[in-house]
Amino acid sequence: MARRVVAVVLVVLTAVLACAAVPALYLRSEVLDTDRYVATVAPLASDPAIQAEIANKVTTQITDAADIEGITRAAMVELGTVAPRAAAVITGLAPAIAEQTKSLIHTAVSKFVASPQFQDLWIQVNRVAHQGLVNLATGNTGGTVSIDQSGTVTISTKEIIARVKTLLVEQGVGIASRIPEVDAQITLLQSPELARAAAAISTLDRTAPILAWMTVLSALGAIAVAPRGWRRRTTSRVGLGIAVAMALLALGLAIGLDIFLGTIPSASVSPAAAQTLVDTLLTPLRSGIRFVFVVALLMALAAFLSGHSRPAEYVRQGLARTGDYLTGKVGGGQAKPWQHWLARFRRILEAAIVGVAVLVLILWQYPTAAVAIWTAVLAGLAILLIELLCRPAVAAGHAAEPVTGGTPAEPNPTRPLP
Repeated sequence: MARRVVAVVLVVLTAVLACAAVPALYLRSEVLDTDRYVATVAPLASDPAIQAEIANKVTTQITDAADIEGITRAAMVELGTVAPRAAAVITGLAPAIAEQTKSLIHTAVSKFVASPQFQDLWIQVNRVAHQGLVNLATGNTGGTVSIDQSGTVTISTKEIIARVKTLLVEQGVGIASRIPEVDAQITLLQSPELARAAAAISTLDRTAPILAWMTVLSALGAIAVAPRGWRRRTTSRVGLGIAVAMALLALGLAIGLDIFLGTIPSASVSPAAAQTLVDTLLTPLRSGIRFVFVVALLMALAAFLSGHSRPAEYVRQGLARTGDYLTGKVGGGQAKPWQHWLARFRRILEAAIVGVAVLVLILWQYPTAAVAIWTAVLAGLAILLIELLCRPAVAAGHAAEPVTGGTPAEPNPTRPLP
């Protein structure tokens, strides 16, 4: 009884640890793997919401730095001194001309952020700016991307403004030559919750490997401490527990994301841009949750089907009868020598297939739920093929088994077939 209680406690502990290990491993891989981070944020360069956000803010920074309105007003006043009678009319045109100039600059900026050159620049900037995500996890400051105490994440637009200035000058916009060198910042995210979470993020980053190993050891401990006859059941419960934990984690992530986006002031970042940025950054985490969920369900299903419960026995009997039917249709008569050999070593071959499938999932750098499903499907088909090919030899071996008591034994419908 005590071993069963301990096994149940370890199953629950495994599920809790998995809830912490998956986000921690996501954070660690995204923070420390620059190539992975750049691959994640690269599509944002072609996202309309991000392009519009950058175009609007860069245009504002350029017009403010160059003082377009002041330059236009001064030019109109000077022109008015040349033609005093039209001075009032000319001066009144200053706001309209300033707005037209701003519109021209905005058009140039929008054209640039939609060009392949901006996509290349975006990748370069984010590769350098990757240190900002490290700052977020470690609490350090500085870098091209940084976070302050109010939870504001900013990115430098110096290179973007310089490229736009060159583009405007080449188009003959003389006023663009007056744009000074600007090392401005634009806000990507702004939320107090981000600053409050810095300590928790730093802790998860440091403890990610520990949490992962603790999850594995807790799962193995639950299976090992379970009484004989309960280990398959415990294995199935471990898988179900982790799957439930991943479902709850996905639900909590969705709720938390809504709350987090609600804390971002729309005046600093447009809701569409914030939604796009956060969704993109969380894509690997969602993929990781789905992957663990699928693997856990497959683990629970495999343990269940290999157990001694009546539903599992019925499934195995159905597969055995299907195998007998198929092998009888394909070819009857005596089992061939290679089928006897296959029947003799089928358990070793099936264990090797399972081992290869596990190695694929372990060695795959960033496996997804689709990878897990296809790996399980291919492994299952390979095992099923072995069982079908060696079925005549297995059936012949059972028919040749000696029967005690001198009379044939009645078939037991509940006895699991091999």
